[in-house]
Amino acid sequence: MPANVKIRPAKKDDCRQITNLTNQLGYPSSFEKVCQIVDLVLNHNDHQIYVAEIEDELASYVHLVCTMRISSDPFVEIAALVVHEDYRSRGIGKLILQAAQNWTIEKGYQKIRIRSNIIRQEAQGFFRQQGFSQIKTQNVFVKSINPDQPE
Repeated sequence: MPANVKIRPAKKDDCRQITNLTNQLGYPSSFEKVCQIVDLVLNHNDHQIYVAEIEDELASYVHLVCTMRISSDPFVEIAALVVHEDYRSRGIGKLILQAAQNWTIEKGYQKIRIRSNIIRQEAQGFFRQQGFSQIKTQNVFVKSINPDQPE
């Protein structure tokens, strides 16, 4: 693992690199859209973004969301976690996941959850290594309410 990894909360200036990482994860988005969402997240107490920085370059980010459902105890959900392809398998994912777990504890929650696309076998192996258990398999449905807005 690179010795000079710094884990810190994201800031507005990180939008360009967060956009690049998001696109690398396979979710194409524009700089403007990512900046808009990052701005909302930074101003919302129930969300957090941490980044892993190496010499002014973002090697990873994690987006966390406090989630409540009537059918289960409240938990923190990892909405996104990506490690730059040039930095994978170097311990950075483990570091940023530790920041996510610390934030979960600080917020008073007992569980942290992540959804992983079935095609991401390597990521699923990583989460199992970090102590996560698979609890279900499901389908995700979406309906666009605005016909001009793609899914």
